[in-house]
Amino acid sequence: MTKLILIRHGETKANTVGKLHQINAIEKLTKKGIAQMEAVAFELEKFNPHIVYSSREERAEESAKMLANKLKIPFELVSGLEKRGWGDFSGESWSEVEAVLKNMSPEERYSYVPPRGESWKDAEDRLVNAIIKILQQNEDKIVTVISHGGAIRILMPYLLRLPKEETFKYNPDNASITIFDYKDGKFIKQLVNDTTHLNKLPAKF
Repeated sequence: MTKLILIRHGETKANTVGKLHQINAIEKLTKKGIAQMEAVAFELEKFNPHIVYSSREERAEESAKMLANKLKIPFELVSGLEKRGWGDFSGESWSEVEAVLKNMSPEERYSYVPPRGESWKDAEDRLVNAIIKILQQNEDKIVTVISHGGAIRILMPYLLRLPKEETFKYNPDNASITIFDYKDGKFIKQLVNDTTHLNKLPAKF
């Protein structure tokens, strides 16, 4: 059995103000984000993961490198694990994007392509392909994947074998841990959006 540990990167400044990141944004973790990932590394010691994979976005790469260094395991950047490309909506608040989407049906939202962006469907296909490839390369091992809140949200219906509109029920927190076991082509839920490892962090930074 293979174990997939999905982690959202640590906090960034854009996260604190509710803005959508731009693709290839040069944005590092905040002090709180660094502390969050240190707590994740401590929590992951009990799982003894084999390798850390990461989205190529800077905030995910920084998070993954921290884990790899703390856990003394290999680290690898992987194309395809990035968040959905929102095109011209990048840098805007989610409320501004939601105003455009709110009157669309789930099917319309699934196929909608933002100006110079990526559809939900295309992002889902890309993410699923990247995850399956990672799992095929690591049969019966424990793998950690650092990605993004929107990416993990898109993956959840696929992993849980639920209708795609169930995606709206999930909003992964920074440095949250989501775990699935994978066997015979099926995902078995173990943990979703767990943040108990962050409880001992200071209230202010």
